[in-house]
Amino acid sequence: MPGEELTPEEMDALVRKMEERALDERIVRELERVPEISATIPSDFAARVAAQVPARREITVTPTHYGRTAIWISFGVLFVALVALSTYSFVASTIGAAVETFLCVQFLAIAVWIGVRRWRAS
Repeated sequence: MPGEELTPEEMDALVRKMEERALDERIVRELERVPEISATIPSDFAARVAAQVPARREITVTPTHYGRTAIWISFGVLFVALVALSTYSFVASTIGAAVETFLCVQFLAIAVWIGVRRWRAS
């Protein structure tokens, strides 16, 4: 209230509040200021950095057929396994039927994959 004396605690709180407000204003002013970067970055900086980058080497890729060979080997092994399982009464059990079904699904998936690859290539 006007005309009343402030206690030392109130005076300290008022001083702290004014200091915080001044600090906030200073922070806002600095954040809103547009930095002048042309004076700090030399004009030939990009050219100097580009000159230090080594020249690109030509990379030659030699195609290999390891994946295709592995697929054909897997296809053959699965075919042999299916023929071998079909000669035994292994399918009479639940586990045997599950194993044979799993191998058949793999065999069909590889056959479809090979067929799609050949169809796309032609």
